[in-house]
Amino acid sequence: MPITVHNGETLKNATYVVEEHIFINCKLTNCRLMYHGGSFEWANTTFENCMWGFRDHARNMMTLMMTLGMLKPGQAPPQSMQGTTGGPVN
Repeated sequence: MPITVHNGETLKNATYVVEEHIFINCKLTNCRLMYHGGSFEWANTTFENCMWGFRDHARNMMTLMMTLGMLKPGQAPPQSMQGTTGGPVN
């Protein structure tokens, strides 16, 4: 899968598969982020009013966390959060 690097960009109203993009010094606003449970990378990146979707392994992990009471069903991530690296992208 090709990886797109975004550095110092302001991104709005777009959809991204998290594992296919690296975000460095970026601001994402009103974006939809799909995460499947693979490696990802971002640094000094802010997400505002973004919607998160979880599929495959990530969805299984979310279900486990709800089953164990670590996450409430329907609980949304914060409206704005500072992103940090999730490890190197393979």
